[in-house]
Amino acid sequence: MFEKSHRMRRIFGADGRTLIVAMDHASFMGPVPGLIDPAATVRGVVAGGADAVMTTYGTAKRIVGDLAGRGLILSVDLHSPDPAGVVERAVELGADSIKTLATWGGEDRDALRAVGRYAILCDRWGIPFQAEMIPVSFAATDKHTPENIAMAARIGAEQGADYVKVMYTGDPETFRPVVEGAGVPVVILGGARVEGVPVERQVADALRVGGAGIAFGRNIWSAPDPESATRALAATIHGPAARAERERQPARA
Repeated sequence: MFEKSHRMRRIFGADGRTLIVAMDHASFMGPVPGLIDPAATVRGVVAGGADAVMTTYGTAKRIVGDLAGRGLILSVDLHSPDPAGVVERAVELGADSIKTLATWGGEDRDALRAVGRYAILCDRWGIPFQAEMIPVSFAATDKHTPENIAMAARIGAEQGADYVKVMYTGDPETFRPVVEGAGVPVVILGGARVEGVPVERQVADALRVGGAGIAFGRNIWSAPDPESATRALAATIHGPAARAERERQPARA
């Protein structure tokens, strides 16, 4: 069985960080600019320094030849009627990881059981499992507190996720407990940002307190030049300034 560690190295760099470009939006947004020709966008983000691309099965079949050795993360339905078949199909496609979206504390009472089921199946096949954990729902913005984000991240890890994707709390000091409490690598998702603060600064702040990277979609593929957008974020995550910042950090016990 192919070891998880090999696949994880196709997603996370030698510095333990990752820049994931999320391109699974066409499944609910349709053929919007940036996703009409996903292969062209993938070639651009790969040239810009993306570590991995996350997308659905349909798009994955179209872009797998354009990844140039970058990681492929397959975004799958949490409540698929055949989760075992989904994992097997991902392995056959050559995916390096599987991702599901789940809510904690919301109306979906079966969400955590389904997350745990995927974690077991991914363990069986030696494929890393990413859980995107959202408190209650995307619409319940009043529930997206740092405490709830930290709780959701830890619950995803406890269900067996190898790494989790969560909302950024808005500042490094409230994000630090999310990272420290998760117990697995934590990447932040795109979407709403802190008004007036450049996105690269927010990413750098998340990394400074232990974040493992990003999984951004529209911030990248809807940009006028996805390659340039990727390159700017890659510099923040993996570049010389990022390395210097890591070297300044005290060693953790």
